Amino acid sequence: MFYQLVAGGLVSLINFGLHALITGVVVVAARHTASATDDLHVFARVSALLMVTMVALLIAHNLEIAVWGLFYAWNGVETAKASPFEFAFENYTALGYGDELPATGFRLIGPITALNGLLLIGWSVAIIFEVMKMADIHIARKESSS
Repeated sequence: MFYQLVAGGLVSLINFGLHALITGVVVVAARHTASATDDLHVFARVSALLMVTMVALLIAHNLEIAVWGLFYAWNGVETAKASPFEFAFENYTALGYGDELPATGFRLIGPITALNGLLLIGWSVAIIFEVMKMADIHIARKESSS
């Protein structure tokens, strides 16, 4: 049990670092997209900002799931019906079909993966709202100055 907690914590920290890097990428990309779309209609501008944000976050989550999948494979966490990546994906999203359990000795890894995924998905929601807020504030400033 101790190994699962420590290893799961370390994998979570790696994923937090990945998400922090992607957050930085989103901030820089959103600022660049905002300045590049300054003369476009509000709909096109917000669409561009959201597309850049969502693509970056999708890449981030897939990388984070791959990190869990590598951890699962490295530790031999397998199930009869799912590859390590598929099982990590199922746990990360807290979907948990319930028909697959890893071998004894790794039963906490699924819930640890799910907690990590839920935290990172929540972080992504906050990023999306922040990008929308940034777009709204900029649009409001533009409208009030005209």
